[in-house]
Amino acid sequence: MPKQKPLNLDLKEGAFTRMAKDKGYGDNVQKFATDIMKFREKGKLPNGKRITPLMVKRANFVKVSRKWKK
Repeated sequence: MPKQKPLNLDLKEGAFTRMAKDKGYGDNVQKFATDIMKFREKGKLPNGKRITPLMVKRANFVKVSRKWKK
């Protein structure tokens, strides 16, 4: 079996939480991720902030990681 390449993800610890605070969501990271995934087609959050591809990638990670066992 050939060796697989590692995933090239830009996941820095605390980056999404800081982003949520900067965009006006406070500590509510789950709501921030939900809003990004909901409004990504429009390109803007309800408060008028732009949604970037990196934000979508990080929000998807948050959404997927909700299902992980603790």
